[in-house]
Amino acid sequence: MEEKYQETEELRKKLLSDVYAGSFAGMPAMILDESRIRNASKEELENIAKEYGY
Repeated sequence: MEEKYQETEELRKKLLSDVYAGSFAGMPAMILDESRIRNASKEELENIAKEYGY
């Protein structure tokens, strides 16, 4: 169970990192996904990752 939690949190960190990088690189609308990612469940994170092309 701990391993699944870590995997989920690693995915969350990666998505947030991409959001911050995109916002800094000139796509400020990406920051709108920050709250969505922070509050997402495991399943929601997986869907967001698909949207981001992972």
